[in-house]
Amino acid sequence: MSLETTALCDMTTDPLDVIEQALAVTGWHHERDEDETIQCVVPTRWGDMGGLFAWRRDPAAVHFSVTLDVKPQSRKQAAIAELVLMVNERLWLGHFDYWVDEGVLLFRHALPMLGRNEPSDGEIRALMATASESIERFIPAFNFILWADKSPREALEGAMFETRGEA
Repeated sequence: MSLETTALCDMTTDPLDVIEQALAVTGWHHERDEDETIQCVVPTRWGDMGGLFAWRRDPAAVHFSVTLDVKPQSRKQAAIAELVLMVNERLWLGHFDYWVDEGVLLFRHALPMLGRNEPSDGEIRALMATASESIERFIPAFNFILWADKSPREALEGAMFETRGEA
């Protein structure tokens, strides 16, 4: 059995075209460059975040990442890394990453494109929605660690708290 990851599809269509159409429909500001990437602005209730769609031919995949507007301090690295693990247990699509050397916290997901030319509009919009919802839900947890000196468990419990009804 071969586990070949090279795309065996006709590349007459451009997968980034579908992504640009989805971004235009949702109103996300975006700009395409020559390196098979699209930079976009991801609007959240916590502010705009920088997003990036990238097309890779080998292995064929579309990658989406959003850099969170959170500035982890080096003394909080262990707590942030622990929280990332705890948060990722609760995600169905995508995951958070913490790049310690760069001090960057981000959300990422990839769509394998083996044997096909482009992602569907629904896949792209679902990915955009998942990223937005995950960021909106869990940014408070990261900020609880950074600003309020909460433990990862306390921070996650605070972010998972939901009010019901009206006061």
